[in-house]
Amino acid sequence: MPVIDIHNHFFPSSWPDLAARYGTPNWPRIKHTEPGKADILVGDRFFRQIHAACWDPEVRLQDMDRDGIDLQVISATPVLFAYERPAEHALDCAQLFNDAALELCSRGKGRLKSFCQVPLQNIDAACKELTRCMQAGHLGVQIGNHVGSKNLDDAGIVTFLQHCADEGAAILVHPWEMFGPERMPKYMMPWTVGMPAETQLSVVALILSGALDRLPSTLRICFAHGGGSFAYLLGRLENAWHHHPVARGECEYPPSHYLNRFYADSAVFDQRSLEFLVGTMGADQVMLGSDYPFPLGEERVGSLIRQSNFPQRTKSKLLSANAIKFLELKAEPHAAGDRESGTAVDSSPLATEPGHLTYSSYLKVPELLELQQPQSSPPHHDEMLFILVHQTYELWFKELLHDLDAVVANLRSAGAAPQSRDEVYEAARLLRRCTEITRVLVEQFTILETMLPTHFLAFRGLLEPASGFQSEQFREIEFLCGLKDEKMLRYHRPTAEAYASLKRRLEEPSLRDVFFGALQAMGKLPPAREEASERERFEARARAVHALYKDEHHHRDWIDVCERLTEFDELVVSWRLRHIQLVERIIGIRMGTGGTTGASYLKLTLDKKFFPELWEARTLLTE
Repeated sequence: MPVIDIHNHFFPSSWPDLAARYGTPNWPRIKHTEPGKADILVGDRFFRQIHAACWDPEVRLQDMDRDGIDLQVISATPVLFAYERPAEHALDCAQLFNDAALELCSRGKGRLKSFCQVPLQNIDAACKELTRCMQAGHLGVQIGNHVGSKNLDDAGIVTFLQHCADEGAAILVHPWEMFGPERMPKYMMPWTVGMPAETQLSVVALILSGALDRLPSTLRICFAHGGGSFAYLLGRLENAWHHHPVARGECEYPPSHYLNRFYADSAVFDQRSLEFLVGTMGADQVMLGSDYPFPLGEERVGSLIRQSNFPQRTKSKLLSANAIKFLELKAEPHAAGDRESGTAVDSSPLATEPGHLTYSSYLKVPELLELQQPQSSPPHHDEMLFILVHQTYELWFKELLHDLDAVVANLRSAGAAPQSRDEVYEAARLLRRCTEITRVLVEQFTILETMLPTHFLAFRGLLEPASGFQSEQFREIEFLCGLKDEKMLRYHRPTAEAYASLKRRLEEPSLRDVFFGALQAMGKLPPAREEASERERFEARARAVHALYKDEHHHRDWIDVCERLTEFDELVVSWRLRHIQLVERIIGIRMGTGGTTGASYLKLTLDKKFFPELWEARTLLTE
């Protein structure tokens, strides 16, 4: 299992005299005091003592081998940000240290990558430097959590965050220049008290300002030191949002809605704190971050996660899988156990050995088996079954959408070339698969019926307001097939991506539209008169299907498509019926968890058919 540390720091062994370079005092400088040790000073003021791990990749790699770390993403120390300086000086400074980071990584045997820094006080310059650095090989950028009095919700900074998303740059937000220094002059309180508060402020500013509503879901941003005090004060923030209108700011949803929009690192140094952080943020949103090689960092990198009581699958996420996603690495780095002593198997942390694809890695089995998260505490035995069956439904819905989209594409091609038969055959073949999948979906109710009503009721109250009524993919299937109802969109508005997908399905031609468009191209369906009523249009489409069946010798392939569409429609109705029967069997006539009237509402859906003209054609055949 590879291990990736996304939060650690470096200093070069030397850099130019910045005070002389820019003609202004109090720039950071390095003073070597003895072999392997140096002091960082700001002007003449002592700032920090550092050692060779900051600048010597061999020392760093030895420590990484000791701790079982396969890849580190290094970043500069915030004292180098220079946000308070003239932009041209901060840009030049950033370029010096960004190039130094790449030089250090070049000597890291493929096990070191880097985040750059930018002159965030000038957004145009910051965007240009980020682009340069991404092209040069940085994986993203480390930024401070504020620029003077400007928090991360500042319009210019939000523009920079958008640019990061556009460039595919990961972002590490690090606190710096803590507020209230006059009240925290001793005991390192700016680090122990101010830093967590600064980070909390940053996260809250991004959420309540509505910035996360405006920024794309492709934005990848992580907050250092476990997200500061955010996770531990989320309850207070949530309570204020619900009960004090002024505390809602401009965000569309409660603060907890945004937990999947950002990451936090694991630098919290306490098992109970780590468990709370992962429990609050979710196992997919926390990554190993050590703050190496500073005294306030993790002494043995990764030990907090390794010694935790989390399941192995969760540990794998925290130690590597989440970082691979956050950094958009193309493949997993080699695990420490795969390396020969002191050397990496390959010079690239992205390399994979041929033939090493396994059943588990191909199917993402560890990730898949981690997706069942019961709400009951302690978990009720039957809640696992309830989750698994419904997750299986969603997987099959995904395949149905995949196949039905291909059916639409084939029928559209058949309409464009009416003499061709290959596309008609392929549409029928895929529709047969869709019917068999739907047959399996109907049978899955039999498994759910092994659950006693009392067992379901033991955890049912924890599911509100979640409801199968809110299945975005099932609604997509309805819209794709032609059963469109714009009023249904409002139930999916809280999930922006799902809402956009459904809106697209609502507006684009459906399977039903494309099917009858093809019949029109074949000359079986005359163009409808503008003044024709919906009933007249319906009857004309039914007669077009009737004409296919009456000329079976010439249209057996199209009749096969009709039969498969009808069978699919029939099985969807069967699925609705079994759903009703299950609901009545388990909860009787109670209201559903999503606020509907339960079985009574579901009965209203039984008359809904995707392709009613195909059924009407049967009546015409008997006349």
